[in-house]
Amino acid sequence: MLSRVFYSKRTTAALGVILVVFPLLLAAYGYFESHRPATRYGVEYTFLDYVVMNSDILLGLVFLLATAVPFLLVYDKRRPQARDLMPIAVMAALCVVGRVAFVAIPLPSFKPVSAIVIITAIVFGPETGFLTGALGAFASNFLFGQGPWTPWQMFCWGMIGFIAGLLHNAGYFRKKTGKVYFTSPRWDRLCPQGTSRGDLLLYARRITDHAPMSLCVFGLLSGFGYGLIMNIYFLFGYVEIITWQVVTAIYISAFFHDLCHGVCTFLVLWALADPWTRKLERIKVKFGLVGEVKQYHMPLSEIPREFEG
Repeated sequence: MLSRVFYSKRTTAALGVILVVFPLLLAAYGYFESHRPATRYGVEYTFLDYVVMNSDILLGLVFLLATAVPFLLVYDKRRPQARDLMPIAVMAALCVVGRVAFVAIPLPSFKPVSAIVIITAIVFGPETGFLTGALGAFASNFLFGQGPWTPWQMFCWGMIGFIAGLLHNAGYFRKKTGKVYFTSPRWDRLCPQGTSRGDLLLYARRITDHAPMSLCVFGLLSGFGYGLIMNIYFLFGYVEIITWQVVTAIYISAFFHDLCHGVCTFLVLWALADPWTRKLERIKVKFGLVGEVKQYHMPLSEIPREFEG
């Protein structure tokens, strides 16, 4: 079982770094935030004052550099090429765009970032998913606001990607062969090709070929996992006296936010994970991008029915 999850010792080492180094960094970051010198007003700023005022961004950069360590472990002694970094840059940019675009939806935390990170992880590996989640959180917070919450968001989205990659390695997200809808010949007679009804039939066939339900359920649960860690940050960062009543109140008040986050991730994965992963798999194999070699496989191509046979 473990041999399927951890294809190499480098993945095991990456998990060790994540579980040991990053909690220590978060603890040190929290200690700094609670003991950070106050900014002086009415005097000429010194270099130390500028460092204190921009400490959130600076420490976010330090945390981002640390998140690259698990990714670099994949390459052992060789250096990653520019093309190996392109999937991370593109998918992280999509995280930023998706987070901004979904602001128009009047639901709290209804953002597709987790879904994009999960798709990245199951195609390119857990280490790439971890770095993509961290980079997406850091980059998007230049629009939503940098602060002491940024490293925690980087860790949360990074862990979602890393766990998704491990579960994919173990085969939990394997798509089961099930019933294929709208393939009976009578549908072709009722909706002939080249007509608006034919286009509707083609669309119906595509949307019913959705992602594995296990992947979608993981996306739903990831919203609550994200909220679980972020609520811990809120407790230790803003609550002076922690009691069970306070903890219960915080988690109850955050339930709707976490639910919206999970539902958005579920819907995006259900609708886009299957076609998106097929396209990314082809790009990965064609250009020899990052990822474990044992995961390489060419998905079946989608051939229009008029060209079959």
